[in-house]
Amino acid sequence: MQSYRAQVSGLTFNAATQCFQARVIFHEGADRITYPVELAAPITADFKTVSRGVLLRARAIRKQERGANIAHLKSIAAQATHLGQTISPSG
Repeated sequence: MQSYRAQVSGLTFNAATQCFQARVIFHEGADRITYPVELAAPITADFKTVSRGVLLRARAIRKQERGANIAHLKSIAAQATHLGQTISPSG
């Protein structure tokens, strides 16, 4: 499993939607992947709870997107196999 660290940035409260909004940045080696996240919570919620909530929400989005990418790659590989072709890293 690849290791990464996460950073919560730009945490604000949107009074109109009653949500905290932030950017969660995952640092993986030299790559940075950013997810905008919203979390419904009262303005009186403590920082530790809110930051943990937005981080968990971002991790769920990240996991869902990776799952979709893997499913797409498996579909392409199945199609190529069906057509009798091989897939090489160079295209």
